[in-house]
Amino acid sequence: MKFNRFIIIIALTFLGTLCLDLPLGIAQEQSSTKWGEIKVNNFLSFQDWKEQSDERDLVPGWEAIIKERNHREIVGRFFQCVGNCRIDRGISFFNPNFKTAIYEGDEVKTLGESYAWLFMFDGTMIRLSPESSINFNEINIGIKENFLNARVNAGNILWLSRSELPFEEINARETDVLFNPLILPEAIPVPDKKKYEEDDLIELVTERQTILNQYKNLNNLIENNNKFTRGKPTYAFIIAPNITIMGPNPSVEIVSLLGGKTYLKNRSLATLGIKNELAKDKAVDDIYTQMRGFENAELKKLESDQWQEVDEKGRSITPAIDNLNWLLMGEFITKRIPSLLVARELLLTQYSQFAFQEKVDPNLLAKNFGYRLWSKDELDLRLDFLKEYFRRIETTNLSASTHFSERLRERGESLKVMDYSNFFFIKALDKYYSYEDYNDELDSGEILNSTTKILWKRMHGIR
Repeated sequence: MKFNRFIIIIALTFLGTLCLDLPLGIAQEQSSTKWGEIKVNNFLSFQDWKEQSDERDLVPGWEAIIKERNHREIVGRFFQCVGNCRIDRGISFFNPNFKTAIYEGDEVKTLGESYAWLFMFDGTMIRLSPESSINFNEINIGIKENFLNARVNAGNILWLSRSELPFEEINARETDVLFNPLILPEAIPVPDKKKYEEDDLIELVTERQTILNQYKNLNNLIENNNKFTRGKPTYAFIIAPNITIMGPNPSVEIVSLLGGKTYLKNRSLATLGIKNELAKDKAVDDIYTQMRGFENAELKKLESDQWQEVDEKGRSITPAIDNLNWLLMGEFITKRIPSLLVARELLLTQYSQFAFQEKVDPNLLAKNFGYRLWSKDELDLRLDFLKEYFRRIETTNLSASTHFSERLRERGESLKVMDYSNFFFIKALDKYYSYEDYNDELDSGEILNSTTKILWKRMHGIR
């Protein structure tokens, strides 16, 4: 046995030497071995290898099957974090940076009083408030529509689907300024500069058009990107512990309190800031919810622009009464975010054109981008399976949680339940009220010697 292991070690060393001569990444892509999870004793056992080899000989395409099963498609990119954000991947975790890839199966979370924005390849933007967590289960590129499947584990999360409609061009200040300056320089507003002229001092105190110009820039980018997106929708399937939300292009804010209730609000086009005449006339697809219960397969339409409350067991949904004032204040933070939407359009141009191709060759899609092409029938079958699967799984989880809580109460203990409070938005709200406008912070007219030139100040006795 020792001799056999010695031979195997020599062979592995030789193979490793060969791999060094291959182009970067080829050896890893061709290998189906999970090198980071190897148990040395079993891996070096000739008997184990022989048994596995005999089993694989019975299935000639075993290697392709394993590679396809282990393949994880990229769902999007991490955009920006304020505080401490983390991605859990398998048994490891790390702190993401700008444009870090988010794969299927990844869990993204914000620790403590942290915030994050994420960009999905279909154009969806996702915002995480403090102590929030979301799992990305899958992204499917379809012929007629794309598909996203994610689970909101806990916290306050905004799911903002991309709209091809232009936004109302207003000059009101942005609300989610906690992320300023944005990490993407091209998305930062260009300040509306005013020239210093002694004969026209009134001009210096007139309202700047910085944010108005940013909205105009946003609408131009949307119009350009619409040429390749061509109205292709994304069907989102969003799971929370006690409710599931599904439908094309939803823009919904979800507050999932671990062990407690869930609050959600579907934003209409008008609430999103779409131009008034288009928001009134444009017909939007309905968004549906599915409650919990082993026999409850009914789907209910989710009303727009009204906060809804789901009970702990996921059996009823009613207009929200509890925490309504907190919810409205938290919602205000993302009311006007043109710079973040500009960033979305820029990232869409850079990363997402493959997801909107008019004529898609499935072989080229797989070879060049690593995605499988789904037909409409396949996506419909997948959706039918997910509805049934997650309803049963989440109902079982809620039932087990209820029994556990009852046992704790019998022992005189209690299960800690997450409460909704201003903790989810207070840092962002404080930043909004204390933040100086682009007009004052970046440029307030002519740069005077009295403000920048230290030597000039000293010559004129100014300290």
